[in-house]
Amino acid sequence: MKSLQAPDLHVLLDAAVQLAQITTPADLREQSVEILFRLVPATRAGWVTIDLTTGAMSGNHLPEPIPFVIPLMPRVLSEVPLVAELLAAPTPGSLRISDTLTTDEWHARPLYAQVYRPLGGEYQIGTLLEVDDGLVETLAVFRADSDFTDRELEFVEEFARHVRATLARLRAAAARDARGLLTSRQRQVLAALESGATVRQAATSLSISEKTLENHLQAIYRRLGVSSRTAALHRLGG
Repeated sequence: MKSLQAPDLHVLLDAAVQLAQITTPADLREQSVEILFRLVPATRAGWVTIDLTTGAMSGNHLPEPIPFVIPLMPRVLSEVPLVAELLAAPTPGSLRISDTLTTDEWHARPLYAQVYRPLGGEYQIGTLLEVDDGLVETLAVFRADSDFTDRELEFVEEFARHVRATLARLRAAAARDARGLLTSRQRQVLAALESGATVRQAATSLSISEKTLENHLQAIYRRLGVSSRTAALHRLGG
């Protein structure tokens, strides 16, 4: 934290206390954007979830929602500034557009003219929070008149570190709650399938018929409110 000063650390500590009180992922998305927009001088702030398979995006934004942007965003995620670079990094982190593109390169992109410039997004810090089950969680701040400083970049990344920790805590709590919904036998069934075993292999390892295992799976899906083995394992994995 080379650029951060004592007042920055006090503000971040207060933000961490607020995050520690959050109990749901939906509240985390909403309050993270609110806190970031309040603490960093910006035109706009947002939390965007990206589906890596389809490219579909959804999110929370301030100062107002921007649903009209979603159809304009490219389905090729490498065209979205910072996404490819953040995903390629060995650990989640934060970057500015100016860290990866020159001004001319950025202005030449259709996405700049169609989306970012009209919304006051000349400059941006993008942060990777999590990649989980094909979904990418990102946090960003945008500004129209001046680029973000090294100190602001470090501030956003330090705030994001607290957000990531909160997200991990909520995932773990959700997994514990999900496990509590299942019987010990149902948990054994999912454990047998967790390594990628087929239904036949899992049934053999548990000394039950495939039909019995399928019945267990259907009961598990109903209890967890999911419709597939992948979704069930994801819920239990947090």
